[in-house]
Amino acid sequence: MKFPFFNKNRAEERQNNLSSPDEWLVDALFRGLSSSGVKVSPITAMGVSTVYACVNVISKALASLPLCIYELSPDGDKQKAYNHPLYDTLTLNPAKNMTTSEVVGAMVSNLVLRGNSYALLSRDGLGNVRQIMPVEPSDMSLQIHPVTNEIDYLVDGKKVARNRILHLKGLSSSGVLGFDTTTLAKDTIGLSIALQDDLASFFKNGAKMGSILLSDKTLKAEQVQKLREAFDARHKGTDNLYQTAILTDGLKPYTERFSYQDAQLEAQKKLNTQDIARTFGVPLSKLQVESATPRANVEESNRDFVTQTLRPIVVGIEQSLNLNLIPASQRTRYSIGFNMDALLRGNMEARYNAYRIGRESGFLSVNEIRRLEGMNGIGEKGDGYLQPMNYQELGEPTPTEPTEQNEEEG
Repeated sequence: MKFPFFNKNRAEERQNNLSSPDEWLVDALFRGLSSSGVKVSPITAMGVSTVYACVNVISKALASLPLCIYELSPDGDKQKAYNHPLYDTLTLNPAKNMTTSEVVGAMVSNLVLRGNSYALLSRDGLGNVRQIMPVEPSDMSLQIHPVTNEIDYLVDGKKVARNRILHLKGLSSSGVLGFDTTTLAKDTIGLSIALQDDLASFFKNGAKMGSILLSDKTLKAEQVQKLREAFDARHKGTDNLYQTAILTDGLKPYTERFSYQDAQLEAQKKLNTQDIARTFGVPLSKLQVESATPRANVEESNRDFVTQTLRPIVVGIEQSLNLNLIPASQRTRYSIGFNMDALLRGNMEARYNAYRIGRESGFLSVNEIRRLEGMNGIGEKGDGYLQPMNYQELGEPTPTEPTEQNEEEG
């Protein structure tokens, strides 16, 4: 993605040279260069397994959620708007040869990794959106007005009408552009890349010898060969391990020690994994890190992931979709949203206990409970609600207490 820079006052422009370069030139040359000396970009960042896992977990979780347009009723209820032109676009085929989960997954992965995600909207003659085609961020150029902050979008250098661009933004200081995550976390990601490269180089170029015998005497080649053969014959192989060796003629054993600082390397990798996971807001239990979270706390950690990491992203996407896809005249009647019920469910026992409380308290029917579990209703009988007999308004007599009217009638 390209970011042109603008000067508000042309009269204040200064001469640009190598001894005093402009900020845009420094940014172009060194943007993404981490403190470890490794150049960090979205592509190289995805080569780090922790970064890939974080982006993969978030994008797949949101891509699995049902996305639909709903019709709102005056009493606050909503139902799927099957007859709306956007229904098939959102639920079945938002882009040519792409499913809804693929489109959502691509846009969320760009949003999480790059801080900005783009899609090209195709509209019919009535202005209804018929296709939502994700755009590779590197193909998108932005021109920002220095005063109004209005954005002109260019795809492959060609200016595109604003109503044809869907722009999702992550964390931002201006609300115009989201921060590039790989740039903000370049030192953490760059250190991880450097550790990977260092370790790979060590195993590629390193060499380790077997048993070593030292001697103060000068041995002939024939003596060395016979000594090697005799030593290997007696001590080589798993069946001959730990046998007593008797060294003569001034021979002394030498033990080679691995000095690559295994403990420090492993500890640094763990710290780096935690830093990257913290950057993306993903719990370690979601990254297949063993013993990272006690088993009893995994469920609570998963709920925190849904409410603190996924939900803010979902809210931002929903608001952007409603603003860009639904005409202003229809926004009070229709709304686009994800169904996050499946992600917010607890374990089966806790879920069924919650349903029992809802049923006994009178605000859930049998059919509503079954639909929450993905099952069909049982007909009209399942639409009824229970009314607890021991519930009444404060100050009202209980059903067993006689009232004055009842006493008179008696």
